[in-house]
Amino acid sequence: MTKTRIFIDLSDNILMNLADAMRPHSFDDIVGQEHLTSPDVLLISLIESASFDSIMFVGPPGTGKTSMAEVTGKQMDCPVYKIHAAVSGAADLKKLAEKAVYEKNIIVFIDEIHRYNKSQQDILLKLIDDRKIKLIGASAENPYFNLVPALRSRSIMFKFKAVSDEAFERLFIKACKHIKSMQNVSEIVENGALKHIISLAQGDCRRFLNLLEISALTGNRQDNTLYLSTKEMENIMPVNQFSDDEFYDILSAMIKSIRGSDPDAALLWCFKLIKNGAAPEAVFRRLMISASEDVGNAFPDGQIFVSACYNSFMNVGVPEGYIILAHAVTFLASCPKSNRSYNGYHQVMDYLKDHDPVVPENIRQKPKGYKYPFDYGNFIKQRYISDNLLFYKPSNFGFEQKIKERLHNLWNNFKDYE
Repeated sequence: MTKTRIFIDLSDNILMNLADAMRPHSFDDIVGQEHLTSPDVLLISLIESASFDSIMFVGPPGTGKTSMAEVTGKQMDCPVYKIHAAVSGAADLKKLAEKAVYEKNIIVFIDEIHRYNKSQQDILLKLIDDRKIKLIGASAENPYFNLVPALRSRSIMFKFKAVSDEAFERLFIKACKHIKSMQNVSEIVENGALKHIISLAQGDCRRFLNLLEISALTGNRQDNTLYLSTKEMENIMPVNQFSDDEFYDILSAMIKSIRGSDPDAALLWCFKLIKNGAAPEAVFRRLMISASEDVGNAFPDGQIFVSACYNSFMNVGVPEGYIILAHAVTFLASCPKSNRSYNGYHQVMDYLKDHDPVVPENIRQKPKGYKYPFDYGNFIKQRYISDNLLFYKPSNFGFEQKIKERLHNLWNNFKDYE
């Protein structure tokens, strides 16, 4: 007789009894975020005095961002409306605006808020400015670069940390009380299972509780004692299959492959990052840096192209959006390369460490001897810096070669662009 093997998929949240039982009801119940929940810290002061318009919670999954929003609602005696930016839009926000007409002191919690586009954020701004809602945004990625300036200026961001091993050990003690009740036992022996569960949880509190429940459900009972089991753990893969060092090694390999004009290698390392749990938004940000650092003026439109790919990716979503990511990676890897803008930036910063340049008289606000270039056929040689300094030295590659030729023709015998 063939034994049927049960596959447990944690991503579907099948086992949530323990997680529900352990859901925080106060700030003290939120584990691993003492830097945010301790008395007299800024976040608690803002919540207790209800003196915020918009706050953002940034941190890895399962670190208590949603729980913090729910507890905030209890503390302020306000209803909390939870929506996810990936599956909601302007219509949902307008419905909340209608609710706010009849309900006062509404808290709107938006998960993955960085996915909202400008028009959706503008609606949020209107709701905030009209004092119709208090906004709590959450994201596993820093949303700073995706928020419109007006919303950034109204928001205070708080960083949530991955839950530490010590915090998990404290949580385990609390969880044992619920497990004893659920399993009708008086004693629990972890028998080495706890360390293994913590290693698989990888800082995610929700995952830790789900794994702990599996361990309890598959454990052995003897009299009134439950012995936790790890026999099903061998079939559960870690969320991330590499350490921080390995992550940055793979990220570095992708960028060096782009810099080295090898699109095949760049694709391989890019999608190994994605396969192992890296956020596509984080990969795109590194590509935007590469577009200026490694391609630069050899193909100036590279930065525009990658930014357009990122916007398209955010509109399309996954999995189809991965085609756009592949497009951006192969484009950058295939472009002519120049690091001259990158070098110029570092050289000018090094110069400013030891020098305090003075603006020449001819280009000051009230100039003496300034020559208006358009009076001389669009260009006239004159001093724009006191010393004969040269930070940007164009290369002979791609479009930058034309830049070099133009600058050489304009500044011949005045600046050395050879």
